[in-house]
Amino acid sequence: MEISVSFLGGAGEIGSNCYLYETKDSAILVDCGLKFFQAEYMGIDFTIPSFEYLETIRKKLKAVIVTHGHEDHIGALPYLFKYFPIPVYAGDYALRLIKHKIAQSKYRPSSTTVVSDGDVIDIDDFTIEFIEVNHSIPNTFFLAIRHKNNQILHCGDFRVEDSPILGAPFPWERLNKMKGKIDILLVDSTNALSESEDEKESELRSKLIKIFQELKGRVFITTFSTNISRVKIIIDACLSTNRKLIIEGNSFLKNINIARDLSYISIPEDFIIPLEKIDLYEPKQLCFLVTGCQGEPNSSLAKIVNLERKKLRTMPNDTFIFSSTTIPGNEKSINKIINEIYLNKGKVIRGLHISGHANRKWLITLIKSLSPRWVIPIHGEIIHQRILEEILEKEGLSQPIFVQNGHKVTFKNNDFTIFSIPFGVTYIDQRGGFEYNDELFKEKKHLSRDGLITILYDEKNIYFDTAGFKLTNELDIKLKRYIKDNMENLKQTITNNEELKTIVTLFVRKFFKKNLDKRPVVKVFIKEDFDGNT
Repeated sequence: MEISVSFLGGAGEIGSNCYLYETKDSAILVDCGLKFFQAEYMGIDFTIPSFEYLETIRKKLKAVIVTHGHEDHIGALPYLFKYFPIPVYAGDYALRLIKHKIAQSKYRPSSTTVVSDGDVIDIDDFTIEFIEVNHSIPNTFFLAIRHKNNQILHCGDFRVEDSPILGAPFPWERLNKMKGKIDILLVDSTNALSESEDEKESELRSKLIKIFQELKGRVFITTFSTNISRVKIIIDACLSTNRKLIIEGNSFLKNINIARDLSYISIPEDFIIPLEKIDLYEPKQLCFLVTGCQGEPNSSLAKIVNLERKKLRTMPNDTFIFSSTTIPGNEKSINKIINEIYLNKGKVIRGLHISGHANRKWLITLIKSLSPRWVIPIHGEIIHQRILEEILEKEGLSQPIFVQNGHKVTFKNNDFTIFSIPFGVTYIDQRGGFEYNDELFKEKKHLSRDGLITILYDEKNIYFDTAGFKLTNELDIKLKRYIKDNMENLKQTITNNEELKTIVTLFVRKFFKKNLDKRPVVKVFIKEDFDGNT
């Protein structure tokens, strides 16, 4: 019996993880995430996978299974439920995050089910077993997916810890029992380039405590708000050095409250203090946990260093600790923040971070311990996928399959075939709830780069209005003459106003491209249309 895996996001990119498992009669999604803020996307908050292909299999789609609660795995769910209100299965922490997200939307899944380590569920043709692994967020799972004789192991994000801050040690014993039984392994390739030695979370805690002891001023620390392991380490460091904690950022408040409710962290009374009370303490008694580790312009960190906060501004002897990796594309935004810190005589510590993703050594160890027939690298950019592919070939391990978004791999009769499926990206502007397809996003980029020209046309007069640039008198006259001269030769062949608008638009675009090397968005209106409505 054949089974296929389609890649709607997360193959060849960091983010937008979304994978579809499909048989003749059933289909399930694994994760449905967003792609993080990218500085070059002006006016775009994030992107999500297009659901165009899902429309073609709507009747087969039975559920979405969540590996863990990071935004790049759950961030697109409110948009999915808008079109496909299917059941969702997730761990308790992830499900709380999902419920918080959909509370701000009018779209809901048809049902929600909490799953735990060791649970086995049946969804039509599929049987799914949940295997909890280590990551920076609670309830991160591998999914053992079975269909007939097909055995698949889908790895969410993971790292290997024998003494983790949260949860149990990495489940080698359970995975070793699967050796030789896995046909297809989809594996996190994010850290395939990393050959650095492992650092344990307990070692990071010791480092942070030492830094807190040595610093005599205020400490500002930023990390991903869902990194509950890191938050627990920060809390431990504060308690060990008698620093009070001030939390700045709604996402931190939300995630910490969820973690407390579910008993993943405990916080002593009076340990967290409000901003209004910081003047009661010496600088060396304060630690601020702030959002903005990726340089987001509206984050608490950005507002503090840009002196936009009246009661909280960068001062000499302040130290800012970045405890996170840099997501590709965010380097400029982060560097801008760091320069502002130094401008105001603050200091910066970087590199105090442990990746939530297994390095090359552990990826090879996992693959050797499972001995799957095929390995599909996911969760990474093309370089990560290709490097892991090269390692597998060099080591003589499992056969790698290289995929990209928009691919569908079908397994049948001990072989596989790769097809293309409808694929795209949807761009989200949360202000107003706008969703842009590729065509609208291209127009948006043109607007930001080359501006807009609006033309009111009739045979006697032409009027221009621009946004984003201004025509000189000379260019105004030249453009009007250009349009009139060309229209004079064509006016006898034009049969209606829509055709007229199209031709004027083409002439204006040609003029700007040839004379100014610009491509503004062009909007043409015919004066007769307005006269007829008065």
